[in-house]
Amino acid sequence: MVDSVLTLKFLISLVVIGALLAGSVRLMFRRNRFGPLFVTLVVLGGGYFLFDQIRSDTSDVAVFNEVREDSVIRHLKIRKVELERGTYTFKESILIEEEETIREILKDLSGLDLKREYDKDPGGADYVLDLLISNPKDNLMETGTIHITVGKDYINDYKIVTEKDHLKTLKELEDREDLVWEKD
Repeated sequence: MVDSVLTLKFLISLVVIGALLAGSVRLMFRRNRFGPLFVTLVVLGGGYFLFDQIRSDTSDVAVFNEVREDSVIRHLKIRKVELERGTYTFKESILIEEEETIREILKDLSGLDLKREYDKDPGGADYVLDLLISNPKDNLMETGTIHITVGKDYINDYKIVTEKDHLKTLKELEDREDLVWEKD
């Protein structure tokens, strides 16, 4: 969490908001009728902006909010990707239907501390996971696909802050000789 708080972007934002606050307070002391309004806007807007920069989520909340204990996992399609000339291309894929293996992959990816990155450069993805799940709702089953882009440092648009080997099971699947990866 420390490195996500003390980033250059955070420090620059802190200086800019401090300068805006100082200017607004000067307006207020000059008996400008808009001074209190500016102070309030800078405090609320700046506070929210700084809070948003230091806030972190967990992968359970940010990525896996649709996977519950009563979810039925139909299958997981794993695709290896590479970044070529600014776009991802699929190299190989495999379809996993064993629920135990899928749950192990989800266990590896759960519990990670994540930080949202809005201006993330393309790259950093190693796998695209397409998880087909069904969730009971009333007397029906809702079925949908969750798309997850996973890399060494990122999950979807989130930077991974936690030190954990979240790719362990995925790498083990690549090394298993009984599984056949199909070329895309």
